[in-house]
Amino acid sequence: MLLSLPACAAGGAVPVAAAAGAAGLLAQLGLTAAFRASADPILAEAPAYTAHQVVSFCLMLFVSVFGLVGWLAPPASAATAAGRLLAPANSARWLGALCLGMLVAWDIPTCLVVPKLRKPDLLAHHFGMAAVALVGAFFLPTRYGFYYLGVAELSSVPMTVFDQAERAVEIAAKSDAVDAARRQRLRATRDASRLVAALVFIAVRAVDFTRVTLTRFVPDALSVLASGEAALRWPLQFMVVSSVGFVGLQIYWFSLFVRISLAQRRRERRRAR
Repeated sequence: MLLSLPACAAGGAVPVAAAAGAAGLLAQLGLTAAFRASADPILAEAPAYTAHQVVSFCLMLFVSVFGLVGWLAPPASAATAAGRLLAPANSARWLGALCLGMLVAWDIPTCLVVPKLRKPDLLAHHFGMAAVALVGAFFLPTRYGFYYLGVAELSSVPMTVFDQAERAVEIAAKSDAVDAARRQRLRATRDASRLVAALVFIAVRAVDFTRVTLTRFVPDALSVLASGEAALRWPLQFMVVSSVGFVGLQIYWFSLFVRISLAQRRRERRRAR
């Protein structure tokens, strides 16, 4: 299965990143224009935000499947810490280049332009992931790239659906063009997606991401660094620090998600009285 994944050598990372970034930006601009011209108030009210969510959903679904295929088909070199970290995986390099191009040319600029997406924690995550993708594309195209740039994004798929559903509910509540039946359907979609997003986030980010980072990646990296085999010490050191930092960010996001969800439920109960 691993052999069927797209791959690129070191010299092909820049073209892959450029093509991915251009595709993401064009999709953002095209969808924004289409949604702005739509007669549907849910789409027309926040066209740039909705376009971002559509592109994000497609990207997260793609990289999640890509990462799972690569992660679940370890090569023979993955038997040792040095092999897992230092043996080049050109499919992981391709994934890193794809993510780098999308983050730099589409995701970060869009988040800076769209007020709803201009959040310090979200931007910090995107800049951090761009740095991780840069390392994965040009310095350490390792097996772990499949996990951190792919498998870990499984939780982003339902979270993207929830974010869009929540925004749609906010727009519908203020629009006279949306009838009561559709408002009810949107609320039902939001509530269902919130539950799914919470469960997947716990399983993937809070539990598995922490497990892989603290019991597999960090020990492997420290072992390679201690052995003196690592020719690229600073990328490994950066990845150790950033991966542990991302563990902290996942825990913060989960606590924030719980607090917001509980507050939302309290507001809904008050309105129902």
